[in-house]
Amino acid sequence: MGVIDSQWWSLRWPWMVVWLLTAVCVAVVAQYVVARWVAARRRRRVRDGRMFSGMCIYLHETRVEGVADILGIPKADVNVSHETSVSTGFGLFGRFTVGGRAERDTNTQTRREYWEPNTPMKTIRLIMDRLRARDMVVDADLATGQLFLTAALADELRGTEARGTPLTAVRGTYVSVSGLFTVRRDGEDIVLRARYGTGEPRPQVKITCETSWVREEEFRVDRYSADEEFPATCLGRVRAWNATTGELTLDPISVFQ
Repeated sequence: MGVIDSQWWSLRWPWMVVWLLTAVCVAVVAQYVVARWVAARRRRRVRDGRMFSGMCIYLHETRVEGVADILGIPKADVNVSHETSVSTGFGLFGRFTVGGRAERDTNTQTRREYWEPNTPMKTIRLIMDRLRARDMVVDADLATGQLFLTAALADELRGTEARGTPLTAVRGTYVSVSGLFTVRRDGEDIVLRARYGTGEPRPQVKITCETSWVREEEFRVDRYSADEEFPATCLGRVRAWNATTGELTLDPISVFQ
């Protein structure tokens, strides 16, 4: 039996090794796929709860048009069509020897199609839908310091501290930051600031809004004192990080309150 067992093992062990390595590879791939699926569901749940709502207090229409061009969003919505149905009828009733009834109905349908121009508000929502669908926007919760990365950025930062402060790791992509902001006038501009994460000096996000794009019918700066905070969400891109002052500057596309 010993001879038989040794002969069987000498013949079979290479295949055993191959099957073992195959099983390990399958397990690693399965673990990776499951981890990506769980992460994607988590990002989707978080982002579904962060869709813009409420009042739009700032909308940089030139930047909106530029982003729409990059994403392939036309200046008009898909064509809108209306169908109109008109029915006409003619009836003839009479009493004959046996009795009878004659009717004739016609049905005419008219289809009208037209292009409905986008407004800036429609376009920004189309932009957000397109960015979400393509996984091109990073969400940041300024109150907790958490980042919710895109899949591509998560792969790029794998093995590093992806949730660190500041948001310099996400330069080159769109960010949607939510937090408590203060507001003040700075010459011709309006500046929003929000504290982010921890550390000394305490990091801040700075958003400089051009006055011409502020929606004054929705947002009156003079109603807020220098130390009053209000919740807001900003879609923009990172412009610069100042390590000395701990200040991250965003170029805003839109701000919702």
